[in-house]
Order: sequence, then structure tokens, then C-alpha cells
Amino acid sequence: MESILFVAPFKEIADVAKRVILEMELSIPVIIANNETALSAIKEFPDASVLISRGGTANDLKVLPEKTIVEINTSFTDILLIIEKALCKGYKRIAIVTKDNIIDNIETDFNFLGVKIQVRPCHTDIEIATMVRSLDKDDIDCIIGCKRAVEAADACGIDHAYIESGEISIRKAIKEAQNIVYSKGIATLQLERMNAIINNIQEGVVILDREQKPIFSNRIANEILNTENDFDWRQDILRKIEGVHKEKIVEIGDNQILLKSISLEVYNQYKNDVWIFQEISRIEKNERKIRLSMYNKGFYAKWHFADIITRSPVMKQVVMTAEKFAAVKSNVLIYGDTGTGKEGLAQSIHNASQRAQEPFISVNCASLPPNLIESELFGYAEGAFTGARKSGKRGLFELAHKGTIFLDEIGEMPLAVQSRLLRVLQEREIMRIGDDKIVPLDIRVICATNKDLLKLSQAGKFRFDLYYRINVLKLQLPSLKERQEDIMPIFNYYLRKYHTDENDFPKLDAKSEKILMEYSWPGNIRELKNVAEVLAFESGVIDARQAASILEPIVESEGLDIHLSTNLSLKEMEREIIRHLLKTHTAEEVCAKMGISRVTLWRKTK
Repeated sequence: MESILFVAPFKEIADVAKRVILEMELSIPVIIANNETALSAIKEFPDASVLISRGGTANDLKVLPEKTIVEINTSFTDILLIIEKALCKGYKRIAIVTKDNIIDNIETDFNFLGVKIQVRPCHTDIEIATMVRSLDKDDIDCIIGCKRAVEAADACGIDHAYIESGEISIRKAIKEAQNIVYSKGIATLQLERMNAIINNIQEGVVILDREQKPIFSNRIANEILNTENDFDWRQDILRKIEGVHKEKIVEIGDNQILLKSISLEVYNQYKNDVWIFQEISRIEKNERKIRLSMYNKGFYAKWHFADIITRSPVMKQVVMTAEKFAAVKSNVLIYGDTGTGKEGLAQSIHNASQRAQEPFISVNCASLPPNLIESELFGYAEGAFTGARKSGKRGLFELAHKGTIFLDEIGEMPLAVQSRLLRVLQEREIMRIGDDKIVPLDIRVICATNKDLLKLSQAGKFRFDLYYRINVLKLQLPSLKERQEDIMPIFNYYLRKYHTDENDFPKLDAKSEKILMEYSWPGNIRELKNVAEVLAFESGVIDARQAASILEPIVESEGLDIHLSTNLSLKEMEREIIRHLLKTHTAEEVCAKMGISRVTLWRKTK
């Protein structure tokens, strides 16, 4: 801890200092030591970082760079008191000779109350003695000065008086020392905090001087560099990295290190190179943690274009177009029936873009309650409404900053929310509910729908301006029945995924495979996936009866009281289902439910 030591050149000053310290209710040790003994005397006080002294003693203590020296300057009151004593003795010609750090370092002559006064400041004891001897004895009645000046005057036979440091000067010096101790304590605390921070960060830090010699290294840097060995790692790194603001991957020992070199300049004068080390293994570990955290929150895109299973020329063309769209920043609108894989395609676009390392946030506009969708998308400020979090909440758009937000079933978004979404797309900024601050955004928006948005716009259920804003790049996903080449590859993929026993993998016979190929799959890939999951529990060869038994509950879920015979072909089963549907539904409703045209419906019933 920082402390103060009072070094008095002689007893008289020590006595005054003790009296002042007692009055100030302080605990400051006082020692008597002159310029010949002070350096050895203060060794008994190693914790004293601030020393109070005067004259030559103070000058000699300045050779200690680790100590702060507070000099006792003679006050104007002290000088007046001494001159008053000289006047009482009838002296009319006075010379003030002393160290220049006791009085202001100004040589001058002046008259004061009829007394001629010469001021002669000196820097060293030799200068003081020389100055006293040079004065004309016939022109001087008295010399006022420090101890050395008094001794020289006595040797020359000139009357003299000693400049004493009074209580005012000593009190002022003590207060100055207290301020220094306080400031040094604050600086020391800040330095300790900074060292604690630097020693607990995950990066290694090395600071070098102008000669490229290390003057500081933190704990991680010492571990990475293994500074205990004799290897000259400094020269090795200098060979590997040139210049400042460079970033390279280098090998240090057995470790691969990301090394960055920067240059710091303080007050346009002091320059230091700083090396920052990061172990590649630690970076990869942290990246895995971040990805896991994002994955757990659902902010992670797992699908890639390579994951899309297709042999269909139509689907291959869609994928090729989507790959081109991934390279640009424009908004994308994906059309497709339920279960065709719209989100998987959106994730693939994200993962193939420059935003792949940033969040991917999926929002189903139909699943969010109308009274919550606005706050979920755009967030809200503190106290925006009853029940709001005290600190407010970031919306999904803010969470998607730098990444991609996928708005599924965009056609279900309420009109009031559509207007706010339009502003986000136009201005690339949002304002939380109940807030007056604008938050800039850097996001890509991908929308998806299974509805005709143009017709919705014409009916007043979807904003025209929003439709044209999101319909920049368009993708049309084919239904599964339009890509029949993909039915069996996709089915077999999910069959392998859900079947646990590799030694007894189920296989479809020709008839059951034909049933799957000829089925219309109104639920598309999602429905095919469900069928594969059920059949994965089978073993051996899956026949037509087993395949039909899986599809029959699907028919029953429509509320139809029919029984499908396993002796019927798939076309006959489908014709039977359509006929029953037409008993309770219009042709338009049946076409919409099955995702087919009226011409196809007519053909299937013949």
C-alpha cells in the first residue's frame, strides 16, 4: 500500500512536521536525515512511495525513480517572518541565498520598507558557498539562507539568519503528498484490474518496445509460448509475421496459433507492437459452443443443397436457381404446397450464402397468435405493455441481424403487421414496440407460402406493396407427384433413418413400391416421411397389404366411411376415394384438397 515518509534535513523542521502531523491526525513517520544520509536512511521504510523533504536533501532523493518527491517550498509568510527579525536588528541590506527549490528560481534585487534585498537562488551547495563569498561584505549586513548558506556566511564573518519552513509550508506539502498517494492508489488499482482482466482473457497478449523486446506478457501468452525454455520465440514470430495489422496462422511448438500484430501509439509519441495469440483449437471449441447455443435456440440452419434428394429434372432446376439466388442479397419468395420442403430450401440458400456463419431464424406466421406476432417479430421496449419484461425484449428481426430470417406462411400475416414488415424491408431498420429508437438491421428475408399472394392482394387480404417487395426472386417448389422420380429415393432415405436394425432392413416388393409411386401424396414429402417412419418398424419384405394398411388411415382421417380392399390397385383405390369425396364435397373442394386440376380429377374418375 502507498505510504508517506517525512525526511527532515534537521531537527527544527522535524519538530514542526511532527506537530503539524499530530494536528492533522495523521500517521506519517518523520526521520531526520540530510543529503548525505537520506538515501541510506529511507531504506528502513521500503513501503514509503512518497517522500517529503526540502532543499539539497530533496534534490538527492530524486535519484530514486520509484519514489515521488514532494518538496517543501518556503512560503511568502516564512520569508516575511525572517525579514522582520532582520529588521528588528537594524539590518538594511539583506541577501537571500538558498537552494532554488526552496524559493522561486528568480534572481532579483528590490527595496522593501527601505531595506535593500538581493535574491540569489543556487542549485548546488558549491554554488551557494561561491555565491556567499562573491558578495561584497561592505554592501551586505545579513545573509538569509539555507543551512549551507548560513555555514558559508559564518565562515565569511557575515551575520546570518536561517530560512525556516513554517507550519503553512509543511501542511501544504503534506496535503500534496496525500493527493499523490490517493492518485497512485487509484492508478495501482486500475493497473491491477487491467492485469487481472488481461491475465484471465482467452487470448495471449505480448507487448514489445521499440527494439522489439517483450516488456509484458500475460498468463496465456506464457503458456502458449512456453517462455521457460531457451527457445527464442520472439525471433521465430518476427520471421513469420511482417508489419502491423497482420493476421496469420502460425505454428508455435506443437500448437497452431492465430497471431495478430497491431501497433499502439500513445500521445503520438510512445509506440509499441502488440501481439495477440489465439489457439486454433480454442477458437474451434468456442465456435462449437456458439453453434450449439444457436442450435438449441433454433437459430441454426442445418440443411444444405447437398442434402436435397432429387433425380427430378424439375427439382434439379429449382436447386440450380436457388444456388444462384444464394450468391445475392435480394429477397426470395418460395411457393410450394404443404410439405414440399420450403424451409429446407431456405436453409440451403442461407448456408450457401455469405451469411452462413450468422443466425438463421425461422418464423411460422400462422402459428403466432395475432396479439403476439408483432412483439415477437419486432420486440418491445421496457414498460411497453402490461406484462412486458422490465428490460424489454429483442424481436426475432434483431436476433437475425447479419443473418437470414425465414417467414413461412407469409400469407397468414395480419395486415397491421404487414405494414411494419414493409418498413423493415424498405429501410432495413426497426423500432421496438413502445420505443422511440431506430435499430439498423442487416438481414436477408426469405418468405414462403402455399397461397396465391397476388390473388390475396387483389382481394385486399395482402398488401400489394409488400407483395412486390418480397417477390423479387421467386422459386416454385414442385409437389411430390410432380417429381415421381424422387419418391423412392426419399422414401428409402427416411426408411434407413428410422430403421434401427441394420441386419434386418425392410424392403418393398414390386406391388407395394407401385402403390407408393402411384399414390397422389397430398401431404408431399412430409406425408411420405411419416409413411416411411411407420414402415421402418417392419422387417423383411413389405408387401402391398402392409403398404395399403398404412394409407387406409389417411383416408379415414378425412371422415370417409369406406374400406379399401387390398385386392384393388392403387388407381382403383384412388378412384374409390374420389367418388366418396364427391358425395360430400364440391369438385372445387376436392381439387383443392388433393392439389389437382379439374381435368385431372375428371381423368382419375374415369
